[in-house]
Amino acid sequence: MKKIVKNTKLGMAIPLVLILAATLGLLATYTIKSTQNHNKSNLTSYAQLQAHFIARAGTEHALLKTRYMHRELYDAICLSQGRNPLFDYSAVKTEAGVVTQATLEAAVSKYNPGPVFLYKVGDFTNTGLLTSGFNDPNKDKWLEAFMSDIKSEGDAGLNGVLSFNKDNSFNDSILGRMSEPFEVASYTIKSLEIAAQTVAESETVATAIENSAVVELTINANIKTSRGTSWDYDIKKTVRINRQ
Repeated sequence: MKKIVKNTKLGMAIPLVLILAATLGLLATYTIKSTQNHNKSNLTSYAQLQAHFIARAGTEHALLKTRYMHRELYDAICLSQGRNPLFDYSAVKTEAGVVTQATLEAAVSKYNPGPVFLYKVGDFTNTGLLTSGFNDPNKDKWLEAFMSDIKSEGDAGLNGVLSFNKDNSFNDSILGRMSEPFEVASYTIKSLEIAAQTVAESETVATAIENSAVVELTINANIKTSRGTSWDYDIKKTVRINRQ
């Protein structure tokens, strides 16, 4: 009578195949999920980068206008504070770093057009060269006028030169180079804030006054991708201007 010997190796083959198949399945699932997340992250980064560069385009536009129209911006700032933009504040001297009424009145002469302030009674409290509490309803009209065209869209709709509308501004050669073209994009100036005291003591001469201002520009960009998602991006830029 022959003795039957079982082959245990054949019995282990099926579990090993199942374990290997399960491992490969998990690896494939992980790879697919990882690739999907990576692609989604790439699309997000790409949209953010597009919004960033559109905001930079708006920043260059704002800086260009600020550079060539610095006098108009300085005047608009003065008018928003109730100060006379034609007054030469460099003629004002200080005593121990403080502007007094006497030194202020001494600066007003036939060579220095006055008055120092443009205001209505009760609109502000006179504190030296600054008009704290100035509250005229039209005080920001000139600033608003200065900022009105620092944007890629006009009152009649999209500006064909400055906007990024694919139907108006992009030709086929540009669109063909974009892996994820957007439907429309635009930039606008969000705010123009006076970031520092507009009449500052000179760094070199302690008794001198400069007719200058430091402003902070905030440019906002907005894009809508072809997938229907929207992105916003802000850039802040600080710039010093003067009337000279």
